[in-house]
Amino acid sequence: MPAGTSAVVSQVLDGDSFRAQIEGTEHEVRLLGINTPERGECFDRPARDQARLLLAGQSVTLVSGDEDRDQFDRLLRYVFLADGTHVNLRLVEAGAGLALSGEHPRLAEFKAAEVTAFANRQGRWAETACGPATTARISIVELLFDADGPDGDNPNGEWIVIQNQGSDPIALSGWTLRDESSQHRFTFEDSTLGPGTEIRIRSGCGEDTEDDLYWCAADAVWSNGGDTAYLADPSGNVVARRGY
Repeated sequence: MPAGTSAVVSQVLDGDSFRAQIEGTEHEVRLLGINTPERGECFDRPARDQARLLLAGQSVTLVSGDEDRDQFDRLLRYVFLADGTHVNLRLVEAGAGLALSGEHPRLAEFKAAEVTAFANRQGRWAETACGPATTARISIVELLFDADGPDGDNPNGEWIVIQNQGSDPIALSGWTLRDESSQHRFTFEDSTLGPGTEIRIRSGCGEDTEDDLYWCAADAVWSNGGDTAYLADPSGNVVARRGY
């Protein structure tokens, strides 16, 4: 187990954050390199419950990465239990959280754990994690994340393409696309995807057509430094993912 700062967990707030006493002072700690569902999203309670089982009341070791704090002034840390269990990694392995892209020392390990958890349909990646499983066969077949020029000046130069790989049409109303962050969400409305057909979702604004839909996001969606796209059915079950 790496050397770090000793702490005692006083309160688990959600799947990826908690309060801890460090030398008599309470701090809020954010698990580095992962993201669990936001409150009200599918699997938020199971993720929080798993974090509580691991962390509640425990003496832990906090290990720094490349960044010390996030935008909310929370400590960003890898967290280890006394037996050496790496809490951040364990939550990704269990399918309770996803692995965030970006420069940190454990990135490759976390990403590999998410790929395995998704392949095994662990936790939030289970076909019925959020409701009845869909019978639709739909995949993410293309993701262009780096638009020509500055991304903010050309939001429609980045896009994602999904394809119906089944033999029946798919009514897309209620399906959602998201990235790794807690901000970017796109909900399909009235589109139908015929067998073998594709539809492109552009990040900027525009008038929807049969072939192109427009996210109209406030900023660029797909990070040039690495990201993952997740496609979920109307229940919230993640049906497809594509990382880069």
